[in-house]
Order: sequence, then C-alpha cells, then structure tokens
Amino acid sequence: MEIICFGDSITRGYDMPYGQGWVEICDASIENVHFTNYGEDGCSVQGMIYNIEEWASTAVADPTRHIFLMCGTNDILQGRDSAYVFKTLVKAIELASTKGKVIIGLETQIDSDMDGLDLVVRDVNDRLKAYAAEHDLKVIDFYTTLYEADQIGQIVFAGEVHPNARGYRLMAYKALEVFTRLS
Repeated sequence: MEIICFGDSITRGYDMPYGQGWVEICDASIENVHFTNYGEDGCSVQGMIYNIEEWASTAVADPTRHIFLMCGTNDILQGRDSAYVFKTLVKAIELASTKGKVIIGLETQIDSDMDGLDLVVRDVNDRLKAYAAEHDLKVIDFYTTLYEADQIGQIVFAGEVHPNARGYRLMAYKALEVFTRLS
C-alpha cells in the first residue's frame, strides 16, 4: 500500500531530525506501506495544490493509494480567512481524489492563540469535518490530539505553530489509528 502525504512544515516534520517527524514515525511503524512525504516548509494551500499538480502529472490513478492532505496554517498566519482556506482546500481535495483515496488532516492549534487566529484554524477544521462526513472521507484530528495534551500540561509545541518531539509522536500515534486500518 502507498500513502502520499502533502502539506506544510507540520507534515514535513519541521525542526526535527529526519525520522522524528510524524510521517517518518508512521513509516517506520507499519510494514508493507510505502510513505512519500511532500510536506514543504512555508507551504500555502495554493502551494500544496501546485505540488499535487506536479506529482499528479505523472501519477496514474490508483484506487488503493491513499493521499493525505493537511495545510492552511500559513494561509491563516498571512491573514486569509477561513472561507478562503476551506474553499482552496476543497480544490486540493478534489484534485487529489482523482489519483487515490483522500485522508484529511486537521491542522494543529496555533499555540497561545496569537491574535485570535486559532479561532480561524478551528473554523476551517469544523468545515473540513463536515465536508469529510458529507463525502465519506477519513479525517485525522491532530488539533484535538495536541490541544488535549496541551490542556493537561504536556509541552507539545516548540513555538507557536510547530510541535516538538512529543507533539510529533502524539501526531504519529493519532495517524496510526487511521493508517493501520486502511485497506
């Protein structure tokens, strides 16, 4: 089985040595699954669409392939509203779905809620959950995973948006709940 991951620095595993990002932890944890990580630092949703288009130009449609998508924090930090981010994510989902089964990742919180921007993240995530339910897509809720750990006093962020090693491990455990049940 193949899982292709597209997203921003949180998908790439920002600030972690190779092997300690959540995608690499998942890759090392599941036999007979090939992960490819196209996460890119600073990526906007439009940038992710470009990356999907580049990959899709040579990829053959495969109903057994899973394509993970998670992006939007950089757009929100640049002042884009939830309607724009959600609408653009839907375009990415529709494009990726032509090449495999899409799995949606919910972006993590903006720690300390800088300028109320975490409210925008939550709104985008709520819209994505509703969209996923309507279109029978799987969702990995990284937001709740890290939020709940943060609420009980675990240090899961290395800054305002990037998880630390513990945060990435928690993300991997959450993703594995979904990835290990794929067929």
